[in-house]
Amino acid sequence: MPTALILLLAALIVIAHDAAESASSVCPDSCGSTNIEYPFGIGSEGCFRKGFEITCDNGVPMLPSTTRPVPVVNLSIGTAEARVMLPIAWQCFGSGNNVYNSNDGDVHFNGDEVYRISSTHNQLVVVGCNTLGYTQSQRSEGHHGYPYAYYTGCMSFCNNSHSAVDGACAGVGCCHVDIPPGLTNNNMAFDTSYNHTTRLDFAPCDYAFLVDRNSYTFHTRHLKMDNSTTMPVWLDWAIRDNLTCAEAMKEQSYACVSANSECRDSSNGPGYVCNCSMGYQGNPYTIGGCTGAIGGLLIIAIVVFIILLGKEKQRMKEFFRKNGGPIIEKVNKIKLFTKEELEPILKTSNRIGQGGFGEVYMGYLRDEIRPVAVKKPKIDVKLANQFANEVIIQSRVLHKNIVNLIGCCLEVDVPILVYEYVSNGSLDKILHDSNKTPLDLDLCLKIAAQSAKGLAYMHSEITTPILHGDVKPANILLDEDFVPKISDFGTSRMITIEEHYTSTIIGNWGYMDPGYVQTGLYTSKSDVYSFGVVLLELITRKKVLDPDISDLVGNFHDTYTKKNRVIELVDSEISAKGTIGVFHSLAEIIVQCLDLDADLRPEMEDIAERLQYLLK
Repeated sequence: MPTALILLLAALIVIAHDAAESASSVCPDSCGSTNIEYPFGIGSEGCFRKGFEITCDNGVPMLPSTTRPVPVVNLSIGTAEARVMLPIAWQCFGSGNNVYNSNDGDVHFNGDEVYRISSTHNQLVVVGCNTLGYTQSQRSEGHHGYPYAYYTGCMSFCNNSHSAVDGACAGVGCCHVDIPPGLTNNNMAFDTSYNHTTRLDFAPCDYAFLVDRNSYTFHTRHLKMDNSTTMPVWLDWAIRDNLTCAEAMKEQSYACVSANSECRDSSNGPGYVCNCSMGYQGNPYTIGGCTGAIGGLLIIAIVVFIILLGKEKQRMKEFFRKNGGPIIEKVNKIKLFTKEELEPILKTSNRIGQGGFGEVYMGYLRDEIRPVAVKKPKIDVKLANQFANEVIIQSRVLHKNIVNLIGCCLEVDVPILVYEYVSNGSLDKILHDSNKTPLDLDLCLKIAAQSAKGLAYMHSEITTPILHGDVKPANILLDEDFVPKISDFGTSRMITIEEHYTSTIIGNWGYMDPGYVQTGLYTSKSDVYSFGVVLLELITRKKVLDPDISDLVGNFHDTYTKKNRVIELVDSEISAKGTIGVFHSLAEIIVQCLDLDADLRPEMEDIAERLQYLLK
């Protein structure tokens, strides 16, 4: 809550500062109703820092581009953000399933690369039937043969003209996915190999676009969207001199020129941003831009602060209720933490991981000697009402090979989860980090057998069977004794087998069951397929999505079926102490797991028993 006080003081100071500011500047300071503050500017080059030019078109601020100007809806110095309107990408089909017209959406507004697409505010949406769309962003300078550094997307499927439903964007007619930090533009692409001939009457085009995650709701009419549509997108900007704050302070071009300003390294891309010091407000990018509050305003601020404090307590109660607190507090196994109890752990210095799922921190609860992992997930607002049920389901899961959920905090808009801390990190890190951990055959079999036990428990040993939905090495954690623990299935991916939940699990393409991709139906055999890919990575220590390997699964099938020389694929360190018979048995399990006919795949319980037998 002190932040609210600071913001209030800042707002009042800005009013006083603006009233006293000289009007003699030769550079326009506004466009329509939008204030234009340095480093942004309109007019000659001296009015703005390189890369921050704004043009004014009939009262509408625009970002210049090489194709067409980009309208600016919001421009903030304090948060280093801009909200703009960017076009959608599209491709349209003719009767012969040929693409007769298309547009990748890129308007080349970021020539000096001062902007990054905000990964916290935006999502990628793909609309269409039999559509695989993805963003391709930031030139990679030819690394690994890929022209771009980022590829992120999803697939949308339709059985018929009635498949898609208004308000649902979970893979039928519409899909969405979080984006990583670092994207520099809205350049999109589509996979053109899917057939559209039977869907042209109700879905003649494919669409892909970035959009503010709070500003878009899918409607079936969007299957015939106007190709000139634009979407609101948040941008993070920074002083992109490829310098950190510590480095920039030594340079003459250092941007934080106000005496009462501070520097902060950019959280999205290289560079830094400037802020006024605590107790000051204004523009840190101009000399004398950050000014202090006048005394009388402080009294007003304290009064308002007390009011806001009461409102904050009310908001916390509302979050608790919305997140299912009255239900979850009846579950004995799950402990409910207050926001204050977890705040000492949720510091940047304690962060041990972050990505599209959210952020993970390691720390100690009060009076506890064992560390915990605290996860701040990114959950779609539309799924928030399922949170209580999913936590209750995980509270019934108790197995040594599944990460234990200790409790959660419900007093925030996105519930925070507290898990046991698993010290050796993920199997993905163990297998593929540059500092590879030594692995022999016995340890590999132990990890494989016990991981299979955890999945088998979820599938067949509890009252309500559970499908994981995203089995991969990154979601198998290892403790100090290299005991594996299945993770990352407790919130958005928990489903019951009886429901045969369709089109909502967004896994990793390399590990995803091809049958699920084609039909939208996820079953326990889909987890089995993913586990087969994990086994293959485990014995080869090669990534299934490694750009240096065209097709690890295909290479394995070719070696197994045509040459019968599986030992060639096995990592030399692992094969050193094994026998041909053991590796052929492992290969047989993998082949069966990867069978395209899901009915011919074994159950996880059978796989666990066979791996345990090989270990003995």
